[in-house]
Amino acid sequence: MKILLRITLVFAAIVICMVGVKIGYYRFTNKSGYAAVTVSANKVTAVPSTEYQTKPAAPVPTPTDAPKPLKVEVPERFVIYSAADSTGSPVGSTVEKPDLASSVFIGDSVSLGFSRYCAKKGLMKDTTFLTVGSYSVAHALSTSTDESKGFKHPMYKGKEMPVLNAIAEIKPENVYFCLGINDIVDHGVEGTVKNYCKIINRVRESVPDANIYIVSTTFLVDAAQKKNLNNLNLSNLNHNMKLLCLDYDKLEYIDIMSHLQDEKYALRAEYCSDEYIHQTDSAYAVWAEMLGAKQ
Repeated sequence: MKILLRITLVFAAIVICMVGVKIGYYRFTNKSGYAAVTVSANKVTAVPSTEYQTKPAAPVPTPTDAPKPLKVEVPERFVIYSAADSTGSPVGSTVEKPDLASSVFIGDSVSLGFSRYCAKKGLMKDTTFLTVGSYSVAHALSTSTDESKGFKHPMYKGKEMPVLNAIAEIKPENVYFCLGINDIVDHGVEGTVKNYCKIINRVRESVPDANIYIVSTTFLVDAAQKKNLNNLNLSNLNHNMKLLCLDYDKLEYIDIMSHLQDEKYALRAEYCSDEYIHQTDSAYAVWAEMLGAKQ
């Protein structure tokens, strides 16, 4: 009787194994989780199976999730387009509502025109405008007051003062830069961006908690373009500055130019006051709207 029982158990085990070989689904673990395997006629086939999928791992934080640095590094590569219709002006600011309280606005003759518009309209009363004709990013980096330097710094408290010195004295909560037109010919797009990186870091050293805003560089009317001072170079400058602002904390890009350009990516004629680059009150009204300037 015991022998018969043993034979029966052995026979049952053999039958179970044979059934398992024919229809057997086995699970194995690999890098992608669990998968099903069909074994039939000595052939092993992997079968996708959602039934045995493991739970996905927690997502790896993207660069935008991680804290952004303050110190600005010169980009390893620059985005340089070769045709104006490929680039235009980068549409959209990186900040919805700029902060105008306790601000310094640094710029050239185009920004000087905006400061006069604001004074006439009673706007941005808490802003110190440090603007002067022909000013550039390279000039802003200089702390020289020697009259032989070949350019003038803006006036502050009745005297010419390097903007870095003025910022250190004012200690503003917000610093706006609207420069670049007078840099392109001598320094090109890459050189201008590099100088912008330098001036941003110098401001950081002086007022570490300040928010820094880069206002888009103004285009010229189409007929006023020159060999190097042209809208393609200015547009490439705007693109690279916006990309730079996306990578750093307390550094924002404000897009004004795309609201003033025509279908040729040039300054619209109705917004130009001199058939060159300087602007009308209607253009500065757009500036005020984009900056959120109020009386």
